[in-house]
Amino acid sequence: MADYPDSVYSPRTRVNKTGVVYDETKEDVLFKEDIDLGDDETVAIETELGTLPKGVFADVKTRLIANGQRAIIFIIDGGGAAITTGEKGHLEIPFKCEIQQVELLGDQSGSIVIDIWKDTYGAFPPIDADSITDSAPPTITTAQKSQDSTLTGWTKTINAGDILAFNVDSVTDIERVTLILKVKNVA
Repeated sequence: MADYPDSVYSPRTRVNKTGVVYDETKEDVLFKEDIDLGDDETVAIETELGTLPKGVFADVKTRLIANGQRAIIFIIDGGGAAITTGEKGHLEIPFKCEIQQVELLGDQSGSIVIDIWKDTYGAFPPIDADSITDSAPPTITTAQKSQDSTLTGWTKTINAGDILAFNVDSVTDIERVTLILKVKNVA
């Protein structure tokens, strides 16, 4: 029975039979060196992963997928009054990712359209011509929330170091809104 994942494998010491000299060209003889190499690889992998690499997840694959999911959150607050139109701020994104979904959560029923602009740090600040939302910006229409995972026409890739700007194109009644970009890490 394997010790892993509770502990890292600790192989026992082996020696070749007296008088046997290791010959890597022989295919029908089992040498200590061949077994030791497999043990070394096993120990290296287990040491890299550490003990219990799945954590609370069903398996390592599920954990890696979950760890690749992130959220970029931007809050626009009218300070007790209806939000006004215009640019509301910037975020620098420190990792490369791909947008999977956008969600808007308003403090009350109303309508709002928010455009997202993206540019490099060197070309800061982003402007309207740098929109990533095409003709489908995040929108709440006479409601309190909205989600879009279709993202028709969007530029979905964000590179590490890109700057996002958030611009309210139109708004009615909403005093505070949270914009959530659900993203996955990409290499």
